[in-house]
Amino acid sequence: MVKHNKLPVNGAISTGEAVTISEVATGHITQFAGWDGFEPAVNAALQSFGLSLPADYRTAMRHENSVLWRIAPNRVLLQSAMPVDQASGDDMVVLNLSDARRCLRLEGAGAAGLLARVMAIDFSASAFPVETFVQAGMHNVGVLVDRKGDQTFDLLIPITWTVSLCDLLTRHFGHAA
Repeated sequence: MVKHNKLPVNGAISTGEAVTISEVATGHITQFAGWDGFEPAVNAALQSFGLSLPADYRTAMRHENSVLWRIAPNRVLLQSAMPVDQASGDDMVVLNLSDARRCLRLEGAGAAGLLARVMAIDFSASAFPVETFVQAGMHNVGVLVDRKGDQTFDLLIPITWTVSLCDLLTRHFGHAA
């Protein structure tokens, strides 16, 4: 087990593949949720970010410094550099989650293997390609995992679980890098 007080933490999984765990700035995290008129309302709100509602629940939409994840039929999360200038209305509720989430980044040849050890998901490139995401449980905590690159994953986690989930991840290191 690797002991740490601060991120980044470097290590390797049992196969010897290196992994770095670091924290990256989340910027602004906004959740949009709605009802019958949700799609036109959220698409209007997303225009200023150069984004529109994705058709599926696995593809992360990106434009400049913004990422959009459709997490349910009438719910999306937006990560952006700029705050959302949109009020809740009849068709949509806007919720600022910026202070409620942290973003951990796992990078390196062992990142997919490390995630597969702590989540019941196939993180291979063929099953989980770049630009896709999933929401699943890690140690009974809801986590959004976004594959940013071949060896790079961002994890959006509740802020109160940052230390515990970092400890869980580092316990799965085979040895310190």
